Amino acid sequence: MTRLAANRDTHLTPAEIVTEVLRQFDAGGDEPSIRSLAAALKVAPSAIYHHFGSRAEIVRAAVALVWEESGSELLEQVPKPFDADPTKVLVAAGVSTRRAWLAHYRLAPYMAATPESNEILTNALALLANVLERLGLKGERAAKALHTYSSFMIGAVLFAAARRAANEELDGEPRNGHPGERFLTRSGTGRRPSKPTRLSIDEVMDVSIVDPERDEKLFAEGLRRLVDSL
Repeated sequence: MTRLAANRDTHLTPAEIVTEVLRQFDAGGDEPSIRSLAAALKVAPSAIYHHFGSRAEIVRAAVALVWEESGSELLEQVPKPFDADPTKVLVAAGVSTRRAWLAHYRLAPYMAATPESNEILTNALALLANVLERLGLKGERAAKALHTYSSFMIGAVLFAAARRAANEELDGEPRNGHPGERFLTRSGTGRRPSKPTRLSIDEVMDVSIVDPERDEKLFAEGLRRLVDSL
């Protein structure tokens, strides 16, 4: 047993370190470092290294924690995913993933890292294989369908997270002024779209900022159409 650090009532645990690194990502500013974690947890940097060999290991553990949050959200929406309608499961999985990662959008770039083999990944792939087979997709067809589904879902989540981070970094609210302003410049080619189309497209450009609930619904509808086409 390691010696109890000064100013602490309990021994440091891996879970405590991972929770803190996620908190620091969520808080913004500089990305967490071993020193910033040690300072926040009131331990020496060596105490962090006692549990994790590198900062990268801690970040991977934080990524796994967000995926756990996503899984919990999915089970709230679909308590028995191995028995539920497969399309419903895939859409709910996408929505759950989006909610979890947008809650921790500053960490989101790391979700794109090649996943390590662990229990979370094993269980997720087992569920996806089950759902795809119940859609009538097996073997190579199932693999291609998974690639299509995950490319859309993860790509959309990464874009939504990147937009939040970018707007925050630039201190930017939508600067389009009045609806339809993006269409004031004409290219001189083709036919100008109708006013309802112009206004609708202009509105959807900022929907993630002005109406997050509708933004999520549009994401779910798009994912459902994609699943129906697999």
